[in-house]
Amino acid sequence: MPNTTLLRLTGVDDLRNAAAAWDDLWWRSDVTLPTVRAELLAQWLEQFGGSEPFHALVVKEDSGRWVAALPLVSRRLAGVFRAGTLPCNPWLPCGDLLVDPAADVPAALETLLAGAAALPWPLLWMNEAVIDSVRWQALHRAAARLRMPTAEHVRYPVARIPIAVDWGQFLKDLSRAHRQATNKAVRRLHEMGDLRLKRLTRLDPDEVQPWLEKVFAVEDSSWKGSAGSSVLREPGMCDFYLRQARQLAAWGQLEIAVLNLEGKAIAAMFGFSAKGVLHAHKIGYDPQFASSSPGQVMFWMILEQMHLEKDWRAIDCIGPLTEAISRWRPDTYALGRLAIAPGRFTGRAALKLYQRVWPWVRRVRPRPSRASSPAPPAEVPMCEAVR
Repeated sequence: MPNTTLLRLTGVDDLRNAAAAWDDLWWRSDVTLPTVRAELLAQWLEQFGGSEPFHALVVKEDSGRWVAALPLVSRRLAGVFRAGTLPCNPWLPCGDLLVDPAADVPAALETLLAGAAALPWPLLWMNEAVIDSVRWQALHRAAARLRMPTAEHVRYPVARIPIAVDWGQFLKDLSRAHRQATNKAVRRLHEMGDLRLKRLTRLDPDEVQPWLEKVFAVEDSSWKGSAGSSVLREPGMCDFYLRQARQLAAWGQLEIAVLNLEGKAIAAMFGFSAKGVLHAHKIGYDPQFASSSPGQVMFWMILEQMHLEKDWRAIDCIGPLTEAISRWRPDTYALGRLAIAPGRFTGRAALKLYQRVWPWVRRVRPRPSRASSPAPPAEVPMCEAVR
């Protein structure tokens, strides 16, 4: 069994200086989000991290090979104390647990957690953990072996649409009602004029901006524009996404799709891809065409092309499963909270309080009435409300 040592990265400069080793571990891990790679994580920290501390725990073998890494940023919980959380927010998910499955995973994760006791936070509060994945379950078991108190809470299921071997078989597995409704919507749009899907998967970085602006213009035409929460109406966000998209394009991992009707964009998607998985981060449609379900039509066309290309495994919809996405008969995985108290009394006490109080909070928290129509959330990072 190789000996391991713990490293700690303590800022954006450290992260960028170690980008080659970080990304090498990312490639060997089962994490498919390219936004977890070093440069995009560094850009997220510069945009959203402010003056808050950043620490990444890294486990390295004697050979120099990295076998585990966990990036953490500071967040205040309940306005009382700070905890270490994953660098994710509704604008972009950039944090996950990286583990080399070929390594001695239990030993690597025990080394990682033993180092967590020296972090400036009494508690690790990881809201965006894929808690039913092999890597996160392994971390949970490592904490148990080290007698570190833990709490786990499922927040919501996330859709992952598998790409079948054959497009015809994929269609057969859908409900008859969904096939008929989408075929009808496709015919209706074709009757209105020239309908074309433009997928851009190999853009040069200097070609990205006009296409990204098309995506965000479609988003701005929706309820997000009128609510003031679209990318174009949030200061600094357009430039942030442009930097991210240019880097993704340089890696060959940018995915942009635009559905045009007579040359007018009526639906659009901004996403990223790696390891055979397309992550559909933002999908929007022009509400003028809502009755013809342009979002679902675009999804249909994208899925058909992906089946023909043969090198895809799935579409990951990133955020909470919606009724519209459920029509595609997706698999799901659980996104949730894994809290770990590495050793300090304050962290253990806070975790115990959470375990006692949270079930009561869930019972008494008011739930929205089915008769009411609550306003849409300010920002939803997912295949959102695809008609």
